[in-house]
Amino acid sequence: MKISEIFSLNNDAALFVDGAKNITVSQFAADVARFAKYFSQIDSDTVILYIPNNFYLFCVCFFALLQVHKSVALPGLLTPQNAKVYADLTNIIVTDLSDEYPEFTKVVPNVSDDVVDWEFSDFSDGTVYFFTSGSTGMPKRIKKTIAMLQAEVEYHIQSHASQIAQNPVVVASIAPHHMYGVLWRVLFPILGKMSVDMDMIFTPEELINKQSQYDKILFITTPSFLDSITKYGGQYKFAANCIGIFTSGSLLATKTSESACDMFGTSPFEVFGSTETGGIAYRQQQKNMNWTIFDAVNVSVRDGCLEISSPYVFQNPYLMSDAVDMIDERHFKLLGRADRIVKIAEERVSLPDMEKWLMDNEYISRAYCCAMRKGVREIIGCMLELTDLGATKIISVGRRVFVEELKKYLAGFVPNVVLPRCVRIVNQIPTNAQGKFVKNEILAMLNSPVAEPIVQNLTKTDAQINAELTFLGDSAYFVGHFPKFPILPGVVQMHFVFRFIRQFFHVSALAFDIIKLKFSSLILPNITTHFELVRISENEFTFCYSQNGKSCSAGKVVVKGGTNV
Repeated sequence: MKISEIFSLNNDAALFVDGAKNITVSQFAADVARFAKYFSQIDSDTVILYIPNNFYLFCVCFFALLQVHKSVALPGLLTPQNAKVYADLTNIIVTDLSDEYPEFTKVVPNVSDDVVDWEFSDFSDGTVYFFTSGSTGMPKRIKKTIAMLQAEVEYHIQSHASQIAQNPVVVASIAPHHMYGVLWRVLFPILGKMSVDMDMIFTPEELINKQSQYDKILFITTPSFLDSITKYGGQYKFAANCIGIFTSGSLLATKTSESACDMFGTSPFEVFGSTETGGIAYRQQQKNMNWTIFDAVNVSVRDGCLEISSPYVFQNPYLMSDAVDMIDERHFKLLGRADRIVKIAEERVSLPDMEKWLMDNEYISRAYCCAMRKGVREIIGCMLELTDLGATKIISVGRRVFVEELKKYLAGFVPNVVLPRCVRIVNQIPTNAQGKFVKNEILAMLNSPVAEPIVQNLTKTDAQINAELTFLGDSAYFVGHFPKFPILPGVVQMHFVFRFIRQFFHVSALAFDIIKLKFSSLILPNITTHFELVRISENEFTFCYSQNGKSCSAGKVVVKGGTNV
């Protein structure tokens, strides 16, 4: 069945749900018709679609634009500052945000409820433009047709027919503005005739709530989300009704895959591919650590890297930068990106191998390594997330001793000259919406003198986070403040208030206003401090640092120029 044929069906089956409200296939088709008539007045052949906070409206506009034969461009993140990157493609943007985009004529998706008599037509040759993450440079534009996307999704529907037959609801922690989101959160449920939940999952508590609303779910997510869940797995009890977990965007750590399998009772299904190639292979680590190539995909090896021929690839054949070791014609071991094998002081080192060795250590749950410059020298920088055991250890011995012990451990695998010279311990390594590491943000944190506190016992809801923070005594911000009696500077306390607002509430803030601020007691090094951050409105937050129930500092801040991302 072509996607366009779905809109011609008189079908009262629930397609979009949120636990309390159902939108049928027929209602969805009627809404697409109304918006198609509205969008038919747009002159431009190509339109940027950016609706980040309303999944149903995004889907309606996406299909309505295709129905009137517009090419749809989907930037992963669009701000007034980066909009000019896309200006050579079109001058029209459809968005429900209030932001102004000087480079574009804005079309607000706000139409009447009038019934529209619309004859749906085939749009298999319709075009969608996706953009690579652009984490280290300008986003790269990738052109795909609806027919290509549909072919890939239909393969997955056939492969997972037994799960689909159980009538699960598709629940997701991913946005629909990239290819993984369009394939798995939009097309997979629609073509698979499943219901899809309209809410995007941000926290474990939200996932638990969704599980309580449905008999069975399929969970579409990213490695970074599974990392965050399993890192604090002991705090959560998930229902046994998740019959499948699908993940893509980056590699899933073995520890995370094992923990997720234990917590949900199903082995995560990992999809390996890229925006350029579409899906290439899959694995479930509890069954096989190697990758199995999808049936319609043909691979060869050129210069040690994968070369792909596939109906899902925008350019056949396509040479990737991923080095592999072929097990047989249909299976391979992934060795990492060829461009992540770096040379330091005449010694070659594989950054993926170094990350694996680190994550094999009992103290490390996640690692990212990169080459960076320190003065005139090129060195290895390393960003780490800790296990509970690692957090306890570093508080006990201090950062310097902890890092030196890690280096001694790594010295068993690599020469001393390539050991990491810059190590940063963080609660969460920066990733984008696809779960891929954001290198420019990581480099900024590696080059910053402001070391994060050790975060333990973190809990989060839609409106609040609570955590235990320990500011280690050998952190740079204690130096000179004050001699022989170090205390945590107020500016550092505020720095982490702002950091955690951005990190945990998905707010991209240009600035903050401090409305209220009161310092009541000193925060000393190596003393565990309770931290509470509460969202009282879309742009207002209160915070409090306390010890033994006594406030050390508290206040209220307002986000300026920020949006939810």
